[in-house]
Amino acid sequence: MNLRTNIYFWSILGAVLFLSSCDNYFKNDYKDNTPTSGQLKVYYDEGLTLHVKNQAYTFGSLYPGVQLELFSSSEAEAIEALFHDSCEAIVISRLLNDKEKKVFQSKDYFPKHSAIAKTGVALICNSSLAISRLSYEEIVSLLTGSNVVKDSAGKELDLNLLFDKKNSSVLHYLLDSVLQGQALSSHCSSLNSSIETINYVASHPNALAFIDFAWLSDVDDSISIANAGLINILAIGAKNQAGRYEYPHQSSFKLNTYPFTRTLYIHRKTGDFTLAKGFESFVSGPKGQLVFLKQGLLPNRQGERLVNINMEQTKTK
Repeated sequence: MNLRTNIYFWSILGAVLFLSSCDNYFKNDYKDNTPTSGQLKVYYDEGLTLHVKNQAYTFGSLYPGVQLELFSSSEAEAIEALFHDSCEAIVISRLLNDKEKKVFQSKDYFPKHSAIAKTGVALICNSSLAISRLSYEEIVSLLTGSNVVKDSAGKELDLNLLFDKKNSSVLHYLLDSVLQGQALSSHCSSLNSSIETINYVASHPNALAFIDFAWLSDVDDSISIANAGLINILAIGAKNQAGRYEYPHQSSFKLNTYPFTRTLYIHRKTGDFTLAKGFESFVSGPKGQLVFLKQGLLPNRQGERLVNINMEQTKTK
């Protein structure tokens, strides 16, 4: 090998080695990811904070090459973030409506989704308040008219009615699905976060608030423990069924008897070999579903339990 050939050979080899060493430098972990590696931004409804964080932590523990960045937002902000490429996945408590689908389609986006669990809108009150349940009709009246209800002894109570957060999915659910176009009463108000609302109810005797049950579904969580004895969850009367009252819990979600039951969805707009799809598959798969079950929500899919029964008579001597 002559000198010129030798120099050329080593130059090519050096260039190859240099480019190989720079693979990670040029790699975009947000785009060049796999179902179990890379970086992913996820926007989620603020009411689902505890559950989304726990799912992300468990997913990341199983796959160390994963880095999830979580952003608490309103439902509308999450959908907007997905449309404007601020993230590749969102977790909210409804499907996209026809108008939103058309907007996405204008950019050739066709988001896919998976149902992952069921939660509900919970009505909480200060534990000193002498009421344990409200009918569906009484709730509609509170939202649209007077803020007065009668306690178990027939005494009239002036209630301070709150929502978890301005423009929250809970508020929009009540406006769209419960009131169905009726105007909200002027005595209703909202605070800045669900935690602030829970703390307010715990310290104000006549406070009543609507929050996502997901905040209190896990009885072993620090929030539930800290507020035990300070707040109560009210039973809600079934619509058009006098005398039937239900609490939000896994059984009433399963039977669809709790009137304010909602389904949670994860939406993504990426392909099937991406981290967004990997996270979706985990959350909707056996391990993610078990996490929801242990935290008090109803998983969308429950594992089968096979029981073998031996019907043969026991032989005796």
